[in-house]
Amino acid sequence: MSSTPSSAVRAAQLDEELFHVRHRQLIRSILNNISEGVSIADAAGNFIYTSPYAEHLFGVGASGVAPSEWHTLGIFRADEKTPFPVDQLPIWRALKGEVIRDVDMFIRNVNVPQGRHMRCDCVPLRDEQGQVIGGMSLVRDMGKTRENEEEKRRTEERFELLVETAREGIWTIDAASRTTYVNRFLAEMLGYTVEEMLGRPIFTFMDDEGRQLAQQKVEHRRQGVTEVHDFKLQRKDSTFIWTSISTSPIVDHQGSYLGALAMVTDITARRNAEEEVRKLNAELERRIAERTAQLEFSNRELEAFAYSVAHDLRAPLRSIASFSDALTEDCADRLDAVGLDYLRRIHGGARRMAELIDGILSLSRVNRTTLAASRCDLSALARSIGDLLQAQFPDRTVRFTVQEGLVDQGDQQLLRSVLENLLGNAWKFTRERPVAEIEFGVSPERGIRTYFVKDNGAGFDMAYRDKLFGVFQRLHSQAEFEGNGVGLATVQRIIRRHGGRIWGTGQPGRGACFFFTLNELPLPPATTVPPGATP
Repeated sequence: MSSTPSSAVRAAQLDEELFHVRHRQLIRSILNNISEGVSIADAAGNFIYTSPYAEHLFGVGASGVAPSEWHTLGIFRADEKTPFPVDQLPIWRALKGEVIRDVDMFIRNVNVPQGRHMRCDCVPLRDEQGQVIGGMSLVRDMGKTRENEEEKRRTEERFELLVETAREGIWTIDAASRTTYVNRFLAEMLGYTVEEMLGRPIFTFMDDEGRQLAQQKVEHRRQGVTEVHDFKLQRKDSTFIWTSISTSPIVDHQGSYLGALAMVTDITARRNAEEEVRKLNAELERRIAERTAQLEFSNRELEAFAYSVAHDLRAPLRSIASFSDALTEDCADRLDAVGLDYLRRIHGGARRMAELIDGILSLSRVNRTTLAASRCDLSALARSIGDLLQAQFPDRTVRFTVQEGLVDQGDQQLLRSVLENLLGNAWKFTRERPVAEIEFGVSPERGIRTYFVKDNGAGFDMAYRDKLFGVFQRLHSQAEFEGNGVGLATVQRIIRRHGGRIWGTGQPGRGACFFFTLNELPLPPATTVPPGATP
């Protein structure tokens, strides 16, 4: 019988061999393409396989390297200096049956002069009976990871340097308001060490008012609100400092509240300065009140004196007037023209003095009269005054214009006196005009309701406008226009009592316009603006 295998048996053997070849090829392909470098040693420590990626990481092929030549791989400890003893190499320990995980290693050789950090896992390979028949090493490049870790470390160092050298307190708390971090500046600000403050609730560093306010703001932080408030913080020595705390919530990726970050600024000096200013203002207000009271007392005394003098002068004036009238009636036939002229002058002077006394009494009554403010129709007052003037002087032609709907708050009697004086002056100083024009209305002045009385009369020189409201100050002679020089002074006092201002503009021979405000009210929508309304 022939010992040559049959063709069928031979074909089966070839198929089996082909299967094993393909199987080995598949395993090698898997090992060659795995994301980690793979090295396999037999039981004696000879490397029988090294994947391309492992050769790339080692910088040299390891296949066929015996234990006596392992030093050619240049494998060192993670400190980059001290080489591993052969019996401490992870692969050797794996051949002894150990499973090695996450060992940091460093390789530097002629092919990799700059060196390379790796992390290694080694496991023993066993047969079906559990005997170690080799070892497998898995290595991965840690260069990028170490670079990222180093950059993270440098970033953390920069951040720590930033917050520790900042000249502002930095404070973080957790969701329960416990201190999780403070920088050195804040700890020194409060007289503590950093360690003493960690873990303590933020409320323990505040007074009762600050604690109540801070607890009220917790819910705001949970809602994502950033706020800035002034708080008094208690130092370790029990003294207090004023701080401005800007608080921002800290949340995770899901928006859950984790705590808060606060920036703390010492504003004690500013608050002390503000308190000092407040005290100075209070002292100034007190002194102003005292001076005002003194001035009011002096004014009242002066007004009382003026009233008393004016009242006491009436009796001798009446005597002068009466006896001058008696002389005129009884002795006129015994006096020549010069004597009669003297009597007329005496009588005119007495009448003039009486008018001045009446003006003084009227002026003094302005400040002594109680202000009875009510709704006052100024348009109606102006029309009634115009009607009276027209009735007194029926021969004059006057175009009298009154803007309708001018209503304000004030004392009816005093405001009537204002319009009587202003409209009366306009009537008086336009008497030389064939057709007099007098207008009462309102105009906008810097957004304030501003009334005006305008005429086309004699006018005045603006160089003397400072004398307009002085007592007994007149810009026209008695021969030109009669008057006692008290009317505009009275008007000014009434306007001031109504919280307003008064001023006038004019040109000689071209008329005048007097402006006044009451209570400084905003201008209503519908207004008219006369020419030359700017004071």
